[in-house]
Amino acid sequence: MDTSRIIESPFSWAAVGFVVGLALGVTALSVWILAAGFGLYLIFLNSRGPAKHETEGWLFAAGPAFMMSWMLGFVVRGLVGIGSTGV
Repeated sequence: MDTSRIIESPFSWAAVGFVVGLALGVTALSVWILAAGFGLYLIFLNSRGPAKHETEGWLFAAGPAFMMSWMLGFVVRGLVGIGSTGV
């Protein structure tokens, strides 16, 4: 599989967001990583040029997938109790 296809996939962005949310929860570091990810997402969109009808939905889905999977990651972290102090 071509690396550009992997980078364009909202599933790969979602996987990264989920891992960050699961590993770090809602911390300052997690939010900084999320902000950096959105910055990279904007640079990525700009580098792709004008939207094309065939690929625009796939490209624009990556940002929301990144955010929603980060939220899902820290929800799962809270439900499972990863990193909890037991208090």
